[in-house]
Amino acid sequence: MNTMSPVSNVYYLAASAPAPERAPRLSLSLILRLRFISLYWRLRMTAAELLDVLRRFGRPMGEPDPAFLEQRAEIILAAGAPRALGPARVIDLAEARTRLRG
Repeated sequence: MNTMSPVSNVYYLAASAPAPERAPRLSLSLILRLRFISLYWRLRMTAAELLDVLRRFGRPMGEPDPAFLEQRAEIILAAGAPRALGPARVIDLAEARTRLRG
């Protein structure tokens, strides 16, 4: 008779964690109240933005920023430059490196 116990292929899993308790359900009146408050504030913010836009309509926004206008002019002039007609030139990287060093 063999005194050694046979190798077992049974594995024991740890006990599962208890299910978390569900949050209590909100009452219908509370849900409706929260939705109404949310709607009220959204409408209020939208109305404030619309009134602000209507107040500014047709009026200048103040002194124009000369730096901004200058930058915008450069962008407009650069956009009007004619595009190169033809393939791009192949750049000699070795010569470019020597120019940068010298």
